Amino acid sequence: MSFTETLVNNFFKATDNCKRKNIIIFESSPYFSDNTYWFFKYLAENTDVKNRYTLVWLLKDDDCFRNELCGVKIKCITRNQKNFKEKFQYLYYYHFAKFIIDCNAFVYKVNHLQKRVYLGHGMPVKIALKYDMEKGENDATTITSNLFKDYFYRLHDTDENLKNFGYCRNDILAKNAGIRKNRKTTNIIWMPTYRQHSVSKDMQIKNSFPLGLPVIKSHEEMAEINDCLKKYNAVLYIRPHPAQDLSVMNIDKLSNIIIADNNYLNEKNVQLYEFLTETDALITDYSSIYYDYLMLERPIALAVEDIEEFSEIWPMYFSDFKKNYNCSYLYTADDLKEFIRESATDSYKHQDDLLKEKHRFHDYTDGKTCQRLYEFMKENWGL
Repeated sequence: MSFTETLVNNFFKATDNCKRKNIIIFESSPYFSDNTYWFFKYLAENTDVKNRYTLVWLLKDDDCFRNELCGVKIKCITRNQKNFKEKFQYLYYYHFAKFIIDCNAFVYKVNHLQKRVYLGHGMPVKIALKYDMEKGENDATTITSNLFKDYFYRLHDTDENLKNFGYCRNDILAKNAGIRKNRKTTNIIWMPTYRQHSVSKDMQIKNSFPLGLPVIKSHEEMAEINDCLKKYNAVLYIRPHPAQDLSVMNIDKLSNIIIADNNYLNEKNVQLYEFLTETDALITDYSSIYYDYLMLERPIALAVEDIEEFSEIWPMYFSDFKKNYNCSYLYTADDLKEFIRESATDSYKHQDDLLKEKHRFHDYTDGKTCQRLYEFMKENWGL
């Protein structure tokens, strides 16, 4: 560190007790997405916060810098500063921010004068305690149900900072609940969690499956699934987890099977949760998307044939898995074909079960989480 950089760092440390400025730092991964995006969008469209605060997005690098989001002017700063100007700007906004709003790559408070709201990355299906314990000090953590409070107490949260407001990203799902009207195709999205982490070798299981996905064991079976999709005028969108090591995946390019990764969504200029409202059914496994998708009241299937091996690394939140997740389970290609048929013909067998699950895992289903959070921050912290 140069002499000038040392002086700058010492300057910011010396101002720890100075009044914070009207700056809000936002974080999400992927950038400009997830719970943070939806809260930002609410603030931009429904409040005067944009006129009173400098809105700053914290990114890992400067490749995705932008000047506007949701029609509102923003600034971007980077964790990986390349020069003195970037470092000074990063320290200034980060240090003097009055509020920090994050949901994934933790943004720790610099001092006690800041208020940090952790919007969360998902309610626990699997337990990733090592990751969650790194969350750090915050002034509010949003959850979807008091059912999960015991887990968050393990993370040093308290009744004071746990806010059972719901998840911001679920507002759009709640407002689109029910079967899609006038649909031309049946859209099924498959969202597996990662089984082989792209970075951490400690976070992976040995079994990668022949094609990188459970249920479908060969290219011949995948072709059969494609034929079934065509028969029922359905499309299967496979969305690999952002952390998944894609080198193990070997999915054919077929007419009715589409890889809906981040690049696909970016090309369509659509947020993931906007895209979910245009789907008619979900396939997942140990992912928190299960809880969120319940808001839509549409068919869900779980592909958990490797649960014993998976739970050796990531224990399940509920030890009796099937007793606590009442929906369809997929183990074979024939199971998947049947789920496609049920979804396309509106004959899903577990619809009543999912409605009960929705109200079990969500104490609020009114689509007003962002409003609740804003009103809380305004009343208690002067946002």
